[in-house]
Amino acid sequence: MAKDLWVEKYRPSSVDTYVFKDNAQRKQVQNWIDDGGIPHLLFSGSPGTGKTTLAKVLIAELGVENADVLYINASRDNGVDMIRKKISAFSETMPWGEFKVILLDEADHISPEGQAALRGVMEQYHASVRFILTCNYPNMIIPALHSRCQGFHITQLDQTDFTVRVGEILADNAVEFDIETLDAMVRANYP
Repeated sequence: MAKDLWVEKYRPSSVDTYVFKDNAQRKQVQNWIDDGGIPHLLFSGSPGTGKTTLAKVLIAELGVENADVLYINASRDNGVDMIRKKISAFSETMPWGEFKVILLDEADHISPEGQAALRGVMEQYHASVRFILTCNYPNMIIPALHSRCQGFHITQLDQTDFTVRVGEILADNAVEFDIETLDAMVRANYP
């Protein structure tokens, strides 16, 4: 019997399992899925609010082939060389499906020179590649990238909603808990 980490086991995998802050955001994401495509996107918000998870849900819901997805953690790989070598090389080949997706997680760590180079790649391959950038600090993204992306700000959930979800997970796994203790733990550790 395999034991999964709960953070992976209960990670949202569809629009139905992702908890949106409001119905307007859910509607916007559903419209992209219904249209079968996305613009370049810039997901911003505090750490732990679900930016990367939403990007992965969107990619899955759009049915983008695994071979058409490039994931880069820009907090580790963030210079001009990464743009030239990895992103340009990935972008210049034809997609297996309708389009490719490049997910640049923590894009606010990309150097200004790297962001300027990224702008050129976004323009050159706009017909076959979509970019999803996530960031904690949108003010660290250069204006040229902001103007090429549709912004989407993700705020943290209400603590009560979060506590309810954690309680559901504990109950699903037959873990006995005291609601006051759970509430105190969420208050101390949220998000």
